[in-house]
Amino acid sequence: MQRQSPFSRRDAYQCHCPQCGEFKISRSAQVNLHRSDYGERQKISAWVVQNKPEVVSTDDVERAIVSLPPSLLQRAEQMLRFIASCFPPGALFSLPDSPGTADIGSYAIPVATGEHVYYLKRLQAYGWNQSMGETLFMLTEVLCNEMGLLVSQNNHDYQISPKGLLYLEGRREGPSSVGFCAMWFSPEVHALWEEVISPAVIAAGYAPLRIDEQPHNGKIDDAIVAAIRAARFVVSDFTGSRGGVYYEAGFAHGLGLPVIFMCREGDELHFDVRQYNCIFWKPDELDLARERLKNRILATLGQGPRLPN
Repeated sequence: MQRQSPFSRRDAYQCHCPQCGEFKISRSAQVNLHRSDYGERQKISAWVVQNKPEVVSTDDVERAIVSLPPSLLQRAEQMLRFIASCFPPGALFSLPDSPGTADIGSYAIPVATGEHVYYLKRLQAYGWNQSMGETLFMLTEVLCNEMGLLVSQNNHDYQISPKGLLYLEGRREGPSSVGFCAMWFSPEVHALWEEVISPAVIAAGYAPLRIDEQPHNGKIDDAIVAAIRAARFVVSDFTGSRGGVYYEAGFAHGLGLPVIFMCREGDELHFDVRQYNCIFWKPDELDLARERLKNRILATLGQGPRLPN
């Protein structure tokens, strides 16, 4: 993060950074930022780009440091979406021959018209990449060679492929704000949904969805699969050892979606999921469970786009 200028309101600074763009940061958060190491700064940069807070606070810096990167698919999509915001369909852009170890900000990708300069450093933040090498790997090996969303016209010139344009059109609204809940549909755990999961998801800035509360035609399995595909993350509660919950959690994992595990204390987890950090809850401590789930969502994904009621 580079040039700064005083910003009088809310005791904050206006920052102009080639990697993060423009943002405001509080004085106390700025102190914490300067104390962070290189890896933490890369996470903070990515978190700021993704969440776009009005003013970056101390809590935001701490939340960014402990957050987990999005899935590889989400990282690639964020990079592709940023490229599409800079280049019209069919426009070519170039990658540097050999970036070496110099400052990333000195390597520019000129737009075909020559009217703007497109920095690889911005893509580093959008892709949650820790280095220039990782950014180039995501561009060439993931977006181009593996996913086919970019196409190479020669050794250095690239453009968004027709497949990439169709991919973005199909996901026009950007990242989902839905938190899908996979759980036992039983009155025995109704309070878990009403007092823990639904309010925690809302407090974190996302929209909770439980499929039995939604109208649908045809098989419920089809509705569940469609809802998971459209979700940003999944909360899976394994209370009651329901096979459907395990299936839905596994399906979400296969899509690269973050899955947050929960279970009533005393219930047995299958050995396949015991390795994951599970939130165990007690029926007489639902307030604690709600707070833990909200904090886990924030640590995993950051603040969502929806404001709590």
